[in-house]
Amino acid sequence: MNNTDNLFDETVETIEFNNKIKTLQEKLPAILDDFKKYYVFFNKNPTYSEYQQIYENLKDNLNTISNELISITNDVEKNTKNIGEFLLKINQSIEKEKNKNIKLKSIESNINNSYNGSRVMINEYKEIYNSKYYNNIFMFIGIIISGATLVKVFANKNAV
Repeated sequence: MNNTDNLFDETVETIEFNNKIKTLQEKLPAILDDFKKYYVFFNKNPTYSEYQQIYENLKDNLNTISNELISITNDVEKNTKNIGEFLLKINQSIEKEKNKNIKLKSIESNINNSYNGSRVMINEYKEIYNSKYYNNIFMFIGIIISGATLVKVFANKNAV
């Protein structure tokens, strides 16, 4: 969650960068127009101190804007690098989870195969049990019939 918060903070910073750039874009045309005008005035009248002062102020303003743009560019590059590193970490986590998923699917498949094999074995043992059970019942009935037949045969011989 902390990494997600960092990504959100960087997104908020992106909005702030856009706002700073828009502000600079709004200021720049007016400053450039004044700079051009006072550059010409200053070069035509280098001895006039008011033109020189305004020219120097406008030059400082342009340098300030240039420095702010460089600062914003550096911050954007830093945030881009951070986001890239964060996305690489997420990608590595996704790959790890994919590998875990493959292993778990393999284990699940083995469990299902074992379960199916167990069911087949249980059914086969039930069939074997039932066939032995029926054999025992038929053997018991056969013994009873054989015994009854022997009793009748020997009972008839004793009676004669």
